[in-house]
Formats: sequence, C-alpha cells, structure tokens
Amino acid sequence: IGDPRQIDPTTTLAIGAVDDIPAVLSKELEAIKQKPIVTGMHGELITYNQQQESFISLIASGKSCVLIGAAGTGKTTSTQGGIAALISSDKVPALQADGHSHLISGTPGILIISYTRRAVNNIRKIQSADLKSNCITAHKLLEYQPEYFEVTDPETGDTKNTMRFIPGRNKLNPLPESIHTIIIEEASMMSVELFEEIKAALLHPVQWVFIGDIQQLPPVFGSAILGFKMLSLPLVELTQVYRQALESPIIRLAHRILSGKPIPAEEFPEWKTENQLTLHPWKKKLHPDTAILTLAAFFTTAIDSNLYDPAEDMILIPYNKACGTIELNKNIANHLARKRDAVTYEVMAGFVKHYFSEGDRILYDREDAEIISISLNSAYSGAKVQPASRTLDYWGHNPNLSSESTSFGVYDEGDDIDFILDQVASSEDRVAQSSHKIVIRLDDTGAEVELTKAAEINALLHAYALTVHKSQGSEWRKVFFTLHQSHATMLQRELLYTAVTRAKEELYIICEPESLTKGILSQRIKGDTLAEKAEFFKGKLLKQNS
Repeated sequence: IGDPRQIDPTTTLAIGAVDDIPAVLSKELEAIKQKPIVTGMHGELITYNQQQESFISLIASGKSCVLIGAAGTGKTTSTQGGIAALISSDKVPALQADGHSHLISGTPGILIISYTRRAVNNIRKIQSADLKSNCITAHKLLEYQPEYFEVTDPETGDTKNTMRFIPGRNKLNPLPESIHTIIIEEASMMSVELFEEIKAALLHPVQWVFIGDIQQLPPVFGSAILGFKMLSLPLVELTQVYRQALESPIIRLAHRILSGKPIPAEEFPEWKTENQLTLHPWKKKLHPDTAILTLAAFFTTAIDSNLYDPAEDMILIPYNKACGTIELNKNIANHLARKRDAVTYEVMAGFVKHYFSEGDRILYDREDAEIISISLNSAYSGAKVQPASRTLDYWGHNPNLSSESTSFGVYDEGDDIDFILDQVASSEDRVAQSSHKIVIRLDDTGAEVELTKAAEINALLHAYALTVHKSQGSEWRKVFFTLHQSHATMLQRELLYTAVTRAKEELYIICEPESLTKGILSQRIKGDTLAEKAEFFKGKLLKQNS
C-alpha cells in the first residue's frame, strides 16, 4: 500500500469516515433508483441540462408548473423525462374511465391533451404504448356532442330546429377522479375559455402541466391560457439551444426571426442550403390574382418534376382568400386529378357547390384524410348537378359539355330554375343531405367515414395548402411557405416563426424581401424577454378582470 504518511489528507478523511459509507451509499442508491433512466427512440441515453432537471423535479413532485422554450431547446425531451419520473414516483393511480368514451381503464392516470388533432397525432407517436390512448384533443376529453334545440323568430313567430356543440363533461357529469395529471401540449394554442370548461368538469384537484412556445401564434379565438399560467405557476424556461439543433438552417432561421433582426435581400443567397433551406424572392410585385396564378404554375411544375410531393409536403399561406389557400388548393387538386385521369364530381351541399375526385387529399375535422369513393346520394332531392366527368375542372367548367345541355341553365348556379324553386321549397329538408355520398379514409386510424350531410361536405377542405393557423401543432418533411404583399396585415413575427418551425427537413420560402422584413419587425405579443412578455399578459389579465 505504501507509507500511510504519504496518503492525501482528503483520502485519509474518507478512510476515517469509513463507518459512514454504508449510509452514504444507501442514499445514493436510493436517489438513483428514484431517478428513472430515460432513453431516446433509438435507445440512446438522455442527459438533461439544469433547466430540464428543474422541470422534471417539479413534475415528479406532483406540482403544477409551466415549461416554455423555443424550437431546439428540448421541450419534448424534457416532457418525456418528466412523465417517466412521475410514473416512477408511484404517485399516479391507474385510470378508471368511468364511462368516458375516449379513455381506457388501466392506463396511467396521465392525460396529454392539445387543441388540434394534428398536434395530438404528433404527440401520440412518441409516447409509450400505455399512454398512446391518453393523448386526445381537449374537445374529446370534454366529450363534445351536438345539442339540438328550437329557435323562435321574434318577428314571425316561426320556430326552427338548430344545433350546436356543447361539452358532455361538466360539473353535473364530471371527468374521472382517477385523472392525476393533465399535460397541455402546445398550450399557446388553447384559449382561456376552453381551459375553464375542462376545469369546470373536474371536481377533484389535478396536477396541471402547461407546455408551449410563447413565440408562436396565439389561439384564433380568445387569449392563450399559457400566457396567464406563466404568471401564477412555477415556470421553467428552456433557453439552451442545442448544438445539434443549430446545425439545422431551419432552426437558425427561426432564431434569427426571434431576434428581430431583418434579413435583407442581398443576404438571401447566404441562407441557401441545398435540400434544407431556400429563400426565393418574387421577381417583381404582382397583383394578388396574378400572384396566385404564378404560384399555381410553380407548384404544378414542381409536382411534375418531383420537387413537391403533395402526399408528404405542405404549402403554408397566411390567407385563405385572394392570394391564398382556397384558389391554390383548387389548382393543385385539379392538376393532380388530371394527372391520374380521375373523374371529377360536382357536389351540391346546401347552397354551395364543391368539386372533388376520388384520391383527393382533404382535411376533415382537422384530420388528414383521402377521398376513396364518391357516389350519388339517393336521399338528396335538391338542385341538379353536372354529370361527373374526366374533363370537368374544379371551377365547374367542362369543355366537352354540349351547348344544348347548358342552354336551359341547368348547370348555371345563377339561372337554374330548379335551384331557385328548391330554395323556395323546404330549405331545411333540401340542405340536410348533399347530392353525393363521399367516403373518406382517415390517415391516422385508417377508419373509413361516410359523409352524406351538407354540413359534413361543407366542412371538407382540400389539404394541399393550409393557413399557418391551421398548421399549428403539425410538422411536415418539407414546407413551402409563401408570402405576398397582400398578406401585410397578417405579417408578424409569431406567424413567421410558427410557419418556419413546421418544417422538419426542408423549408422553401417564396416572398418579397420587404414582406419578410415587415414580419420580423412586427410582434403580436410584445416584448423580447420573458419578463417583458409576462408584462404583456399582466396587462391583458387586468383588462379581463376589470
């Protein structure tokens, strides 16, 4: 061993305290046992930074809390670590569904909810098998259902039946008491009003965990619950952007947008990264009508040259109308229908005409789907529609239709005698059914749904181009983000950041440099630091309470 006089004093002290070793080791082993080992999707060991450790400790303790962070800071990794720690703590009971139509008994009493189905589907993919069924939308958690009631016209005294959706879960029909923790993902999308409905349906205390990105777009209706909970609950902000994340030019661009520093046109080429990021300026200013035709030509050409895959990629635009999603969707759907030699159907739903083909990609109740069959609806007795045809386009024009067929105005929306007479007749009976039955297959579950009601058909949207608001909570392999000067009122930092962070592998932006600059310089939620943004929400809270 050597001369004991040469032993380091700290070693001597350790040897002197040898009697304490069993107790120390026991504590260390207990700490290790309490702290679950978390691995990634490929089995790699995950280590956490100090901020992530703080958040995981909060969740494991059973306390309600808030986690915020920008893209690339590890929110998903932190959440998975928190869930693992919470389950290991033995605080979470087994869930008892108590008649709830979307929950399964025997799973952990942890629910992970979000506003949109797209967000929920993304969350579900990374959960363990026993938690996948616990990932649901807020509306499914509340078991929203239709309520039918009569409305009386105060002037005529006539009554008519109408319908609205209301939560099936409330204080009279509460949520199961075995729910221990509710994690709200993408909490920047959930309104205060919807959160209050969930809270009202809980007669027992639960642990709330709010996770989100305060830099993203706020909800379309109302104020985001995330901003207000930042003021009242323990808050952890993830600020460390991981080196691996910053290797992505998409993440670098997202953080450049957050910095508020514009990107001048001469810098566009510097951002070009092959197969990852492209900033493509418009060659000149175009009228919105001309711009949408230019975009249509660009994307149809991109389809034919395999630069854009409508089944895997997404186009994001701030607006629906003018230079927006509606017209671009028609152009892309029409082009794809012609490529696959599909039959196009004119479908009457209420007083609205739609054009669909089998194989169309659509959005149904915020869920991705494909039309697999279209057939006449025998229950329909409304206005006549054009015959289905391979030459009928998505604007209702059919060059092969004989002039004799159209001379009576049967196919013209404005002059159709049957159409007008049907409006005078029982409109409620007429609009209840659509002219065709459309069967769709949902991407997420593979379930097939038959749509026959006018309201159901009117809710269908072609899903090749979406607004940025509708894209929240989703990611795609490749995203095309198009901006035009006519979108000026919508151009804000939050919108740009939200759009950019929807791309997983490749981002292609088409814009005027000044539009990008305007968006980077404009903010909807004021402030650059967390404290400044909190002041913004304090002001909103004061207004709400006054």
